Amino acid sequence: MPSVVRFKDLEPSWNTRQAREAGYMRWLVTWVGGPAGYINTNPNDAIRSSHCAVGLMYLPRGQRQAGRHTHGVTEVYVVLQGQVEGFDASGHPHHAGPMDCIYIPAGCPHGVRNSGLDDVVLIWVHDGIERHDAAIYYPDNHQFGHVPSIQVVRFADLEAAYPEPDSRTPGTMRWSVNWVSGLAGSVACNRASAARNEKISIGMTVLEPGNAIPASSYPVTRLYLVVEGRAVTRPAAANIVLDHLDGLHVPAGETVVLRNNGPGPLRLLWVDSQPAAEPAAPR
Repeated sequence: MPSVVRFKDLEPSWNTRQAREAGYMRWLVTWVGGPAGYINTNPNDAIRSSHCAVGLMYLPRGQRQAGRHTHGVTEVYVVLQGQVEGFDASGHPHHAGPMDCIYIPAGCPHGVRNSGLDDVVLIWVHDGIERHDAAIYYPDNHQFGHVPSIQVVRFADLEAAYPEPDSRTPGTMRWSVNWVSGLAGSVACNRASAARNEKISIGMTVLEPGNAIPASSYPVTRLYLVVEGRAVTRPAAANIVLDHLDGLHVPAGETVVLRNNGPGPLRLLWVDSQPAAEPAAPR
């Protein structure tokens, strides 16, 4: 059955490197994470996965990540709010704003700072699970050799697409974009602009008021996150309302219906991963 992960139940974690130190302050939550010993800031509430991790980082004004760090998995940032400047092994900065994506291959040194006047809110996604102490941190002046390059996928370069059945029909009208595509069985659009990954796909579907996603299932596991508006779903006998930053985890092959429950647009960010069994967290 699909599972709901409420944002209000996810207690912020301040346990990343120097996160409580002025200049580097930031906190994290996790909707989908690994089992014990692996990255998962909310093990009592998050969905457990052996294939990916999905969370949020809140980076206040004037703050940055500490130095540069590397992961053994690919990491993807989707900026929901604010402006970030990225710093990597090349020494050449890159910039990303709301709804832009930063694609960081495994082994690529990286970090970001808040470069604007608003607090930064970004979604982070790993294309695998990693032990909680596996990330390697380096000082700002560390000299790196040859490493993979970071790719910035601009939202302005993603043309709205209507790839699913009935997506152009009033009542079920909706459009989608992909920041990351390549997972077999996932919705694919923006092939020319999206980053490529065979383990995960990341995109967004937008529904205007009065529209719904009809009963749908996919051969991949999907996490929906409400990033604007309110959604209603009915996984069992009663309607469930999903508020801002609530998550809906839908295992492969499960059917779900989602409709816009507000007077404004409903934006659903989704992360698709491999369809192996992913047990829910214990309750």
